Formats: sequence, structure tokens, C-alpha cells
Amino acid sequence: MARWYNEGNSASEDGIAGQRFNLRSGGRTRHVINIASPQKPGTVAYTFTETTSAPSSPTDGYKNDGLQKNLHVLLMNNNAGTCKFQIWGYHAFAGQWGLLQIVDVADGSNAVVEITMAANVDAYTILPIEGIERIAVQATTYAGGNSVTCYLGVNSI
Repeated sequence: MARWYNEGNSASEDGIAGQRFNLRSGGRTRHVINIASPQKPGTVAYTFTETTSAPSSPTDGYKNDGLQKNLHVLLMNNNAGTCKFQIWGYHAFAGQWGLLQIVDVADGSNAVVEITMAANVDAYTILPIEGIERIAVQATTYAGGNSVTCYLGVNSI
């Protein structure tokens, strides 16, 4: 949780002149924080107009600040065609990116997270990312002439 404090140390939700900003939660949060710009809700993380390559650099994608537990993905397909996306996670211990996978509760197998979107459809999903340090989204199939907008958010609960 972040709060502004005036000289009398009383909390304020807005940053009135003469006040200072203090973080008090250690980075964990209940509400969803936009990881493209934590201070500006509504900031677009990606605008896709073609297929993209997989992340390769330790600075690709977006930092999972405070190592939040859940990734919120909103993809808005403004195209006339079907598009597919994969989610990547980065771990500094290995210095590598890997495709995010989920466990199928029916048989215990792992499956790569792939979001397939029909033309002019929006998709919202929540994925577990506990321990992942950076997140990137790759457009693996892109059809159409317009764009796909991607918003990314994180939270702990």
C-alpha cells in the first residue's frame, strides 16, 4: 500500500503539494497494479501489429515488482483475423526465459499457456506467476490489419 503523508504524519490518498510518498507494504498488493506503468492505470503494455520474437534479454518484458503472485492479462483483438499469444517468464537464477505453463488438474500434465483469440474478441485471464521475476508476451500468430492491445497487471491475492 502506498500513502502520502503530510508533516503531521496523517495519511492522504492524493499527493497534495508539500507531502511525501511512502511505500508501506513491501510491494505486495490486493488490488491489481499495471506493470507497464505502476503509477498510471490504463497504460498499455503491448500493441501488436505483427508476430513478435520470443524474449531473450534479461531486460525484455516487464518487471514483476514485489514478486506478485497473479498475472492479469487483458488482450483486445481489434483485428479481422485470429491471433495467438504465449506468456513468458524470466528467472535470474538461470538467466533464462521460459514459456509459462499451467498444470491440467484432470491428469497432472503441463501445458504451455497459449491464448487464442478470434477476430474482434477481448480475452481476460488470470495466471499464477509466483516467483517469476519478469513477464513478456509474444504474438505467435497474427492475422489482420489492425492491432491487438495488451494490458498486464499483477497482484498478490
